[in-house]
Amino acid sequence: MSSAIERLNNRKKNRKYIEDIYLDKSNTYIIHYSCQSFYNNSKSVRVTSIGVRNLESAQTHYWSMWHASEKLKIEPDCEEHLDILEKSILDSYFDFLKNHQTNKYLHWNMRDANYGFQALEHRYEVLGGTPIRIPDSCKFDLARILVALYGRNYANHSYEHKDKVYSGRMMVLAVLNNVAIKDAMSGKEEAEAFEQSNYQALHLSTSRKLDMIANFFDRTHANTLKHNGTFKEIYGFHLSTLPELVKNNPLYTALGILGTIIGIIWKFI
Repeated sequence: MSSAIERLNNRKKNRKYIEDIYLDKSNTYIIHYSCQSFYNNSKSVRVTSIGVRNLESAQTHYWSMWHASEKLKIEPDCEEHLDILEKSILDSYFDFLKNHQTNKYLHWNMRDANYGFQALEHRYEVLGGTPIRIPDSCKFDLARILVALYGRNYANHSYEHKDKVYSGRMMVLAVLNNVAIKDAMSGKEEAEAFEQSNYQALHLSTSRKLDMIANFFDRTHANTLKHNGTFKEIYGFHLSTLPELVKNNPLYTALGILGTIIGIIWKFI
């Protein structure tokens, strides 16, 4: 039953992350960005838009090729112009980080050099900038937190609803919870939008996804998020194994187990 204990402890830890973030909403930002396709590229992928939204006030800082093109009066019609527009986005983003380096950042799968904070830092260095680095202790991946809370199958990677197929857990979770997804695109659709130079669509998609992540967070904190996780996937054991759990873990008194069961069932429903 050690795996069940480990599962419960991990769930408790991630539930605390949610509570700590909620209590510090004014100092927490949701961050999301869009980029070109990861595939068929011999170089690191371009950043096309970045959004940073305060979790409490919903005030949003937003930088995109669509806005930069209009502001700088430069059409994204060649590599040189794309460099200028992307650099403008990253200049503004890292300038924002100068005064917000130690805030909390809630994100969705921004974990590595392919897609994540490291990828943004690398692109800025490629374009001649000096990035500001956020401490890892300030980064919270909501996608991983949901796995810890509800199991790996909390949402499918694809889902058919009303004759339309939705791809990616973020989109599927939004459909399950009736969260507005207007303008939001899957990763594949965003890559296609880049190839078609549809930077306005990328801008709108990133903006909508900031709203979606905020909605997921609020529902997770309130224990109202709809998901596909089963009891065993969430808690690591069946109710029928509780006697074994008690026997192997003397620190669990009968009263403690009863309280745990009530709490588990309450959160599960």
